[in-house]
Amino acid sequence: MGRKRRLWIGLLAAGAVLIAPARAWAYLDPGTQTQIVNMLLPMLGMLGAFIVAMLWPFRMCLQWLTRKFGRRAAWAAFIGACVLILGGGGGAAAWLVLGGGDNTTEEVPTVSWANYEKFERVIVLGIDGLDPTVMEEMMDNGELPQFSRLRSSGTYSRLETTLPPESPVAWSGLATGCNPGKHGIFDFLHRDPSTYRPILSIYKVNTRNLLDKRDRRYLPIRHAEGFWSIASRAGVPSTVIRWPAAFPPEKVTGRFLSGLGIPDVCGRFGRYSLFTTEGQEPAVFKGRWCAGSWRGETFQSKLAGPVVAGIMGRKEATLDVLVKRLADDRISLKIGSSDETELGVGKWSGYIPIRFKAGLGKTVPAQVRAYLAALSPALRLYVSTPQVDPADPYFPITWPDEYAAELAKAIGRYTTLGMAEDVDAMKDGALPPEAFEQAVLAVYQERKRQFDYELARFDKGLFAFVFDDSDRIQHMFWRTRDPDHPIYDAQFARDFGHVIPDMYKRMDGVLGEVLAKADEKTAVLVVSDHGFNTFRTSVGLNSWLVENGYMVLTTPDGRNGRELFADVDWSRTKAYSVGFTSIYVNLKGREKHGIIEAGAAHRALCDELVTKLRDLADPVSGQKAIRNVYLGAEAYRGARAAGAPDLIVGFNGGFRAENVNVLGGAPATVFADNKDLWCGDHLMDPGVVPGVLFSNCKLSGDRPRNIDLAPTVLQLFGIARTETMDGQPLLDIRE
Repeated sequence: MGRKRRLWIGLLAAGAVLIAPARAWAYLDPGTQTQIVNMLLPMLGMLGAFIVAMLWPFRMCLQWLTRKFGRRAAWAAFIGACVLILGGGGGAAAWLVLGGGDNTTEEVPTVSWANYEKFERVIVLGIDGLDPTVMEEMMDNGELPQFSRLRSSGTYSRLETTLPPESPVAWSGLATGCNPGKHGIFDFLHRDPSTYRPILSIYKVNTRNLLDKRDRRYLPIRHAEGFWSIASRAGVPSTVIRWPAAFPPEKVTGRFLSGLGIPDVCGRFGRYSLFTTEGQEPAVFKGRWCAGSWRGETFQSKLAGPVVAGIMGRKEATLDVLVKRLADDRISLKIGSSDETELGVGKWSGYIPIRFKAGLGKTVPAQVRAYLAALSPALRLYVSTPQVDPADPYFPITWPDEYAAELAKAIGRYTTLGMAEDVDAMKDGALPPEAFEQAVLAVYQERKRQFDYELARFDKGLFAFVFDDSDRIQHMFWRTRDPDHPIYDAQFARDFGHVIPDMYKRMDGVLGEVLAKADEKTAVLVVSDHGFNTFRTSVGLNSWLVENGYMVLTTPDGRNGRELFADVDWSRTKAYSVGFTSIYVNLKGREKHGIIEAGAAHRALCDELVTKLRDLADPVSGQKAIRNVYLGAEAYRGARAAGAPDLIVGFNGGFRAENVNVLGGAPATVFADNKDLWCGDHLMDPGVVPGVLFSNCKLSGDRPRNIDLAPTVLQLFGIARTETMDGQPLLDIRE
């Protein structure tokens, strides 16, 4: 083969490798393109001058190649070299600029169907917060016939939950079979040791993306794969609907809809707006207070949307809100260019599709719901946070991407926000209890339609579905079960005492549909991530640290520290708490202003804190507030364990962390009555709030654990658990 021919073949091969299709992921806040273009224009002139200077060695190289190989071969070699240099350099630059590679799991390979040991179908029904004590009471009273059926003919057990028993942690344990030291989620809130600021653990913005790639906006937060990914690789068709702490949606050999963790289109957990003619905003108000006045029969305001970038810099996109007063205590509502929606007092609207302008001809599609709480003496109009419109998703919430719209077409628009039930609006009084109950029931009905749609076409493989309205109902209505709660009200208990039992009965009905579908080739597993307990007394962990000299504040009296550690003197602070159960040592070399040496001093401080906290008691009732305190270094193991809290606090029943402390504040008192409408909880010691496990299979094990679910699901398909899993399969192979 001639020298020139070999040269051509080599160059063509190199070019083919470099131009082969590959994914480039990127993210940009809406409208930010304008800012980038403005920034880049002056750089282009400098780039041109740089290129001219850089061309000189290329010209010299081209002249040498022409003398050596001839003109045609020289040009071919020159072009090939350029492709190699630009391709390699461009690829490296793209990796840096576009966000450092793919942020989802690998493409699921097409492989042969798995060899089953016994089952062709496995249905996993997840129900957030089902409590074994309530379950057992209602089963004994004959109120839950389908659950009772499984208890008598299959398996029922209390399920050991995770440390701590927080939903993102527990659902991740159920999904992966791993302890938090491997999947990397330790609390609802983590902290950045370089700033001490709280970080929400259930979704993560991809800050490195600089271009507007809608499917690169968020990064995975869980660092171990779910059982559905392993099953998919084995060829099992897998449909997973609303599994918490699994956003962005994960790729499976079927369909996947994310749950808890999906933000609104503003990149937030969700924040509602209250449009009102009342003048004074309450001192404590989580929503947006949008006050105005009637002008004749009309009220005008603005609905806030995502932050976008324009010629004048970044700003919050808004839409005009127009309310017209009609006869018979009704209004018409128009938001932006949406159709007018009529509402009566005490009524909910359907989903209203809206669009925010985002610059450069782009828009941000979203949807909201509205509730007219009052029209006189003052207008009180609730509008939900702008959330992803499933008919036109602003960013992917499903796998495949088009499944969101398919589902909306099949069952109608549905809520997409990770935590759709607006508990803040009820706590603020923007939604009365009956409106909140109606909203939660509407969410359940949407989920039930999703469930029915998928169950009807499920014939083989894995079907996992999570209902989570059960959790929110118990958070907000648990006081109806607890006459000793600080805000127990007998009339409220009579009016709303049915809400929790009704939810359990609805779940019993769902289970009945599952069992009707199940045959001898179908395994059914029902799990909850944790149970529930009353929340009567709040405990300020940072307040206790201040009181005992482990945290020092710069306030005049050395007390009442503001949120986000705004008043902390880090040069004298030994430990701090952020999140619901987490305490961190101010460790030198890890924290920005750390003062405690690693090694013996670190361990001695941890041991000292454990001893004192275990003795912490409520001075009024005399009850011990804390059941146990765990060392993170002993409780967790795995590649992510270094990010764990130093201490994990397991509260006794009735006690929970105080809200300001959770966000880095330190109120003056350690203990306080919980007078918040959020009256039930589970952020306690795992032994206080176990979950439940039901199955139509005979499962082994005296104390099944949360982390045993994933290997058990795989075992039902004849798939071996992975080496990274801490859990063990529960199937009784002796049957």
